[in-house]
This record gives sequence, C-alpha cells and structure tokens, in this order.
Amino acid sequence: MGRIAVIKRLVVVPLVVMLFAACAQAPPAPKPVPAPPSGNAPADPARGIRLEAGRFDGQAGIFAKNLGDGRTVEVNAEKIFPTASTHKLLVAMAVYRYLYPDAAPAQRRAYDRAIKAMMVTSDNPAFYRLLDEIAARRPDALTKVLSDLHLTHTRIHSGEAFRRYGYHSVTTPREMAAVFEAIYNETYLGKEMSAILKEELANTIYREEIPRFMQRSRVMHKVGALPGLLCDVGIVDDGRDRILISVFATTRRPEKYASNFIAHVSAASYNALRTK
Repeated sequence: MGRIAVIKRLVVVPLVVMLFAACAQAPPAPKPVPAPPSGNAPADPARGIRLEAGRFDGQAGIFAKNLGDGRTVEVNAEKIFPTASTHKLLVAMAVYRYLYPDAAPAQRRAYDRAIKAMMVTSDNPAFYRLLDEIAARRPDALTKVLSDLHLTHTRIHSGEAFRRYGYHSVTTPREMAAVFEAIYNETYLGKEMSAILKEELANTIYREEIPRFMQRSRVMHKVGALPGLLCDVGIVDDGRDRILISVFATTRRPEKYASNFIAHVSAASYNALRTK
C-alpha cells in the first residue's frame, strides 16, 4: 500500500558588524558609538530556516519550539494548510476525552485498537470507524476539543472549511503544534491516555521526515500526506531538550522533494533551538 493511500507519511550565521568611525569636529562632541556585539552573541536562529523555506518550490509553514525555555522558530506559522492525517490526533483526543470515560470495557478496548492503528500505521478505516462513533455518541466532541485547545483556525470535517479552502479539514503549523504539545504535556487527557498516545507516536512505521536525522533521539510524531501536500508534527527528545516541530509543505514536485525538505528543516530547527 502506498504511503498516500495510508496517508502517512543551521547555522549560527556570524553577525558581521561593521563599525564606522565617527569623525566629528568639536563642538559638538561626537555621539557615542555602540560597542560591537560579542562574538558569542546569538544570531537569529530562524534566519537559515527562512532562507531554506524561501528556496522551497512551493508553500511551506514551520513552527518549532524548545519546550524547556520557550524559544521558537516561525516561518508562515499561521498559514492555512490541509491537515491530512494529522487530524487523527484530534480524533484520538476527542475519543479519549469525551467517549472513553462512559464506554464499557469491551468498547474501550475497541477504541484503543483503533487509535493505535491510526497512530502507528495511519489506518484510515480505523479513523472512519471512530468518526462514526463520535457522530453517534458525541457529535460535538471534535468541536469541543477545538474549543478546549483554543484552535481558532483548525477545522475538522467542516463544510465551511471545504467551501473556503477546498479541504474539509484544515489547520496551521502553530495550531497543530499546540495539539501535539497538549498530548505531550499530559494536562488535557491525563497521564494514562497521554502516555498511550506518546508511546504509539514514538513507534509509527513512518520514519522519513522529522526522525530521519534524529537517530539518537526519541521522536514522537504524526505524518500526513495528500497529493501535493506533506506534513509532519512531533517532538524530538534527546534527553536534555524537547524540541517541538511542525512543518507543512505543498508542492507540485514529487513527494520525495517535500520529504527531503521536511527532514532537513526539522534538523535545522532542532539545531537552532537545542541547548548548545
């Protein structure tokens, strides 16, 4: 089965400061000339990433964040993109938050199996079964998750989104990053359900985008793909830093082109934000 059928899948630029000598006759006295910054002063961590995004043959949106100190890198972070399979994260959250507590044990096990299939292999039949469950048992569950997480641009299976953007489910790199962070920090779903999702997201079969250059780190992530779109959102945990990365890319080039872009810009974002 092809990946789309499954729907899967820096550089501190030295600051060159030219200090022009100020020649002034007295009076008046010359204005003080500011001292040049130290050679260790941090450059804009997003500069190289913006350059790479600017060279991308298509449209790219990037949001990355060091979850420890809050530093971010943002390029078109508010741009609207189709969610592709990243919307499975929201469906899983809706089920665990609003259906699971009142479900019988057998039904809970069925939910667990379906969610695992969505997270690990991005299984579409499991996704649609859970959508049917939501429609039958809690039709407002997805809307409530969006409201709970203050996602103002994200829409899931929305007629309004389709009329406006041509896709039923849309989001932004920043908002999908917020979804992943809510899973990771365990405050929204609680420790047990969050731990289940994080373990499954760390063992997805797709390893070509965010995880590609992160072989020594634990990577939890969810990939999405549609014709002309590839995206990946996740967290790289190297034991010292936890770097949240959300990258969406649309292009007319082959999928491999977008995959290479996401892998490289994810590595660049990690290098820009990790503790040196």
